[in-house]
Amino acid sequence: MAEFELIHKYFSPLAGKGAGGLLDDAAILDIPQGQQLIVTSDTSNRGDHFVDALPPKEAAQKCLRSNLSDLAAMGADPFCYQLNLALPKDLEEDWLAEFAKGLAADQKEFGIFLSGGDTTAMGAGGLSVSITALGLVPPGQAVKRGGARIGDLAVVTGPLGDACLDRFRIPYPRTAIAPLIRRYAKAAVDISDGLPADLGHICEVSGLAARVELEKIPFSDKVREAIQSGAKTPQDILIWGEDYELALAVAPEDFESFKVAAAGQGVALAAIGIFEAGAPKVTVMDKAGKPLVFERTGWQHF
Repeated sequence: MAEFELIHKYFSPLAGKGAGGLLDDAAILDIPQGQQLIVTSDTSNRGDHFVDALPPKEAAQKCLRSNLSDLAAMGADPFCYQLNLALPKDLEEDWLAEFAKGLAADQKEFGIFLSGGDTTAMGAGGLSVSITALGLVPPGQAVKRGGARIGDLAVVTGPLGDACLDRFRIPYPRTAIAPLIRRYAKAAVDISDGLPADLGHICEVSGLAARVELEKIPFSDKVREAIQSGAKTPQDILIWGEDYELALAVAPEDFESFKVAAAGQGVALAAIGIFEAGAPKVTVMDKAGKPLVFERTGWQHF
């Protein structure tokens, strides 16, 4: 299928206001008055970030949602996204049709639209999806990584480790609580590379250490069973990443209000530790009060 025929058939129906039906070289977007634009990009390669056995509809959702998770970490509401595809010339059209259906479903779910992008061909077997997502926040309210203070609680937005046991798991970004994150979180990061690595980013930028208690980290029953049986170690679970929950710094006096408000949006917050003075690093303490030893803190791209 020719490039423009492909775009017209599968991606023009996903275009929103200002995208001009993907007929022009670029989109013309009106940013709502009184808002700042938050921009994030993420590239997913077949084989590294999603596998052939993952249905194309779910592959599309995983690619888009990883970007939406970054927006949520900044306290941003989804606005629109750009989609760049590098596709093998022998790709079956049915795969592309299902991929587009996955994007359409998530556009409806998360209130976002396609504003443009690019499509190109690559060698047989390769496939790359690059998405740039744009979100909106009121001026000065974007949540950064450097706002943690001594005594703040280290908080996560949901259970960790399920992605380690199920590579086909599709994450659910926490965009629903973006307004609450703007209100209550002093620093935030999404957990894509592993808890020690990502929480460590907050520590590094904030100039603090974080002490986490293993017993307070929320795990699903199947993750707990995997740890108890010896199938996985706590270190295996914590460094895997791809949970796309959020790690937050929250003042102790704000935590209960935040927790109740988030629960109203279906998000269960858990306080797992505290930020403290010290060299920027994350220490995870076991039940006996001894620090876990990590050979590495998370996923390494290189």
